[in-house]
Amino acid sequence: MQTHVHEQDDEQFEAYLKRFHPIAPEAIPTLSASSSSRRPLSPEIWLTAVAAVIVLAVVILHIRSSRVVISNAAGGAAAAERNAPSELTMRSANAWLATAPSFKAAVDELAFRSQTSPLPKGEQSAVAVLSKEKIRL
Repeated sequence: MQTHVHEQDDEQFEAYLKRFHPIAPEAIPTLSASSSSRRPLSPEIWLTAVAAVIVLAVVILHIRSSRVVISNAAGGAAAAERNAPSELTMRSANAWLATAPSFKAAVDELAFRSQTSPLPKGEQSAVAVLSKEKIRL
């Protein structure tokens, strides 16, 4: 009885599938590369582009001319050493940055300046201790 039911289901399914007929696909539209579809740029767009380039050039030249260049690196370093704050606080760092010849010189001097006062007896610098430690990765 079950085989008869399966055969009947198969026949119904086959009849259902026979009702479908493939449809031919539409032709793929071809793209033609014609120069007539491209419009030339309007004069307003050209003028805007030229104005943007000029403004950009002026800004770049202004930034370059406002930079301070130290001709003598040793003299600049000596001047930086004289003006560097002895104790590093937010206020002294801000004042140092405001009066330094350049940002790079100020940051270099604040970060890599030599210690002016020795540590009290029995104390060690954390940086000195960590620099001696060998770390294996």
